[in-house]
Amino acid sequence: MAFGQEMSAIKYLDSLGKPATKENFFKYEVFKKENLEQEKYTLQTFDKENHLIQSYTYSDAEAQKLNGESITYYKNGNKRILITYDNGKPVGTFFTWYENGNPKEESSYFDVSWGSAKHQKMINYWNEKGEKTVDNGNGFIESKDDYLTEKGNYKNGFKDGKWTGNSLKNTFSYEETYTDGELVSGVSIESDGTKNEYTSLEVRTEPIKGMEHFYKYIGNNFTAPNSAYKNKIQGKIIVTFVVDKEGKIVEPKITRSLGTELDNEAIRILTNYEGWKPALQKGRKVRCSFSIPIKLDFSR
Repeated sequence: MAFGQEMSAIKYLDSLGKPATKENFFKYEVFKKENLEQEKYTLQTFDKENHLIQSYTYSDAEAQKLNGESITYYKNGNKRILITYDNGKPVGTFFTWYENGNPKEESSYFDVSWGSAKHQKMINYWNEKGEKTVDNGNGFIESKDDYLTEKGNYKNGFKDGKWTGNSLKNTFSYEETYTDGELVSGVSIESDGTKNEYTSLEVRTEPIKGMEHFYKYIGNNFTAPNSAYKNKIQGKIIVTFVVDKEGKIVEPKITRSLGTELDNEAIRILTNYEGWKPALQKGRKVRCSFSIPIKLDFSR
């Protein structure tokens, strides 16, 4: 999205989140700067019936760094999830609700390494009947979200003992063991019976040879058109892409442009790079989105 004379921009998307036309869209986004003095932006997503789906707050015009409240909504207008971010990290109290407006979960985030089971501490939990099954960090839950059902015990706010779960699409199940909130061991079982053992809930994607090698590859192989030197272009391109289960870069998308020729070169060089480690969740290879800036200076 780019600002023109107005302080807002609209983007139409299809059901896969790809650009669509105003006449043929699944949802649309409104990106707005709150005022001229502050670097504060809101990104609101609406469905075709103009129901507000989510409202996120950012501190940058590229919508890369979350800051402030991020809220998702049910179609009836009730809040579903509220998370507060500080410089891209979730902080403070996290709330979820059922569609009828009744509370579901109250927990707190901690600034620990991502993927640690102790980055989030449970405070209270209510089941669909309105019964509080976790009180002040202690109790049992049997929960369900858009992806998983799981059950287990909380002790002093953290998972403890044996936990089990299933994906809603029945593609895998899992069993995990915790002690004082720390994951001791886990195993996920695919629908074909394949087992994946793990001791970390998540492992982020990264180049096999490291980020330094990746950026050096870009610097050594980026071929700029003559027009970039002629027009003394400088700035940065921001590219988002997906690292698939095989470790390949797919679905590149420019979120900050320096012009068609330079954008196309950025996409070419990225998609030609091979050798990423796929991300892991519960020991399973998963697709993972990634975003990088490519700084360029042809003014000299």
